[in-house]
Amino acid sequence: MLVKRLRLKNFRNYAEEDVEFGAVRNIVIGENAQGKTNLIEAIEYAALGRSTRTADDKELIRKGESRASIIVDFEANTMEQRIEIELSLRMAAGTRGPRTALDRKVKINGVSYSSTRNLSGKIVVVGFKSLDLNLLRGGPRYRREWIDDLTGTLKSTYSRSLSRYNKAVTQRNRLLKEMFERNRLSQSDEDELKVWDQQVASLGAFLIRARLSVLKSLIPLAEARQAQLSGAREKLTIDYFLHSIDDEDPQTDGILNLDEESEIMPEKEIEEKILACLAARKREEIARRQTLTGPHRDDIRLKLNGFDATAFASQGQQRSLVLSLKLSELFLVAHFLKEPPILLLDDVLAELDLSRQGYLMESLSESMQTIITTTHIDGFKPEWLIGASFLTVENGQARRSESPLEEKPAGR
Repeated sequence: MLVKRLRLKNFRNYAEEDVEFGAVRNIVIGENAQGKTNLIEAIEYAALGRSTRTADDKELIRKGESRASIIVDFEANTMEQRIEIELSLRMAAGTRGPRTALDRKVKINGVSYSSTRNLSGKIVVVGFKSLDLNLLRGGPRYRREWIDDLTGTLKSTYSRSLSRYNKAVTQRNRLLKEMFERNRLSQSDEDELKVWDQQVASLGAFLIRARLSVLKSLIPLAEARQAQLSGAREKLTIDYFLHSIDDEDPQTDGILNLDEESEIMPEKEIEEKILACLAARKREEIARRQTLTGPHRDDIRLKLNGFDATAFASQGQQRSLVLSLKLSELFLVAHFLKEPPILLLDDVLAELDLSRQGYLMESLSESMQTIITTTHIDGFKPEWLIGASFLTVENGQARRSESPLEEKPAGR
């Protein structure tokens, strides 16, 4: 899989840009805040149908403009393909007066689609950036987003089911709020709540089991990577914390065992547990006006030698652990799809010491397209730069540049 050409118009700090990428190694060089990450973000948006940097797509449109576009020409399974995305602002009526709304238009190989969800799986990328350290430094939301993106890449129906689930939770929360404000439960409220309970439980069970299936494949890979990086001194353990299970022991409450010998909990059993938990917590949920059970509340627990890595791991251990996870993700995606994904490395080398940088570079396949952003190339091994394509980004403009290995010494 290859990204061949990226065209941007009024995207972030780019007025208009046309970038061509090489087949294997692409190194994008520039100072901070010049637009390197915006190139990565545009490719990720075309791959995922959303930004990994902001929840508000209006921020993607260049300041002072009302419309932005992304066009990506790429190759998948030896076939030339194109994705076109247009984001446009318009004024819309709101409960508190006029507001700015955003419209999205998507074309895949010339065919129009109504939602960016249709982009999922067309371009397959694995991203690794400094923000990925939030897998450990941040809260459960970052770990849920990570497993959702990975599962959506490997299972074609996952992203659509996730969207339907989120809508069901939103509607259920709306009903809980109305019930709280009325301070009473009518029969019609009870009947409607049962409908949303069933939606949340059935869709949630599908999502949870899909996550568990992917994690079960990923865990042995990540454990082996972590052992290599630590010289066999650290044992990585990954557990799934399910909010839909009640257990008398708070230490094991909701923790699912995902070792190789264990069986993944059947989807129907997960659904029944979610329904039971929704029923048991109904009054609490009405009081708090939100759904407290389901995959939107779950977490992935990461431990090193039995200790919570989010609380006790050093910065170096955290970097190694995230590197283990991302390289395992890369291998898993390539294995499932029978084709290497595109690897996007955004300023990640600045977060890794020389030994971890070397481990990362040595792990990359020669057949995999890699796009790396960096402020300098001092940490790169010269042999890794041979054959690479170079881009220099400055003030929202990208230009092809010569390899530093080919530059002539001054005075010659």
